[in-house]
Amino acid sequence: MTVVKPMGAATIEDLMKMPDDGQKHELVDGEILVSPTGVRHSEVAGKILHVIATFLEKSPIGKVYTPDVGIWLADGNLRSPDVTFVRNERLPDGKSPDTFGEFVPDLVVEVLSPSDSLRQVAAKIGEFLDCGVPLVWLVDPARETVTVFRSLSDTKQLTGDDTIDAGTVLPGFSCRVARFF
Repeated sequence: MTVVKPMGAATIEDLMKMPDDGQKHELVDGEILVSPTGVRHSEVAGKILHVIATFLEKSPIGKVYTPDVGIWLADGNLRSPDVTFVRNERLPDGKSPDTFGEFVPDLVVEVLSPSDSLRQVAAKIGEFLDCGVPLVWLVDPARETVTVFRSLSDTKQLTGDDTIDAGTVLPGFSCRVARFF
C-alpha cells in the first residue's frame, strides 16, 4: 500500500483528482492510500462478487458493489472494500445513491494482496467493525481461506470444503469456500 501525502491533510477533492490508473484509492485519516492489486486478487474478488450477485438475483434483498465504490465511514474515512453488500433498507429509498455511500455496509469483503501489511489489514478490519459493519470476510487467495469476523474476538477461519454463510446479514446465502477460488 502506497501513501500519497499532498500538502496538508488530503480532502475528497484531492482524492477525486487522482489519476484513473486502475488502482484503488482510499481517503484514510487525511491521507490518500493507493492499493495496487494483482490479477489473482482481482479474479478472487470478481468470483465472490459474482457468487453474491447471483444469489441476489433470486433473493433481491440488497445490492452488491465492486471495489470502485466509496463508502463514508462514521470515523470520516472513505473506504473502498473489494466487495460490499448493503441491504435495501439501508439504502436511500432502497436505491443506490449516485454519490459515495453514506451508510454502514452489512458485509465487507477484503481480499489480501501480496503488498498488504498485516498491520494495515488488521487496522482496516478493526475500523470496519468499529464503524458498525456487522460482518467482515478476509479472503486469503494464497492460502485459499476466508476468515469471518463478527468482532475482533469472534472470528472463524474457513477452508475449501467448508461452507460459508452470512447469517442474518444475507439470509439464505451459503456456498462452499472453494467457489471463491
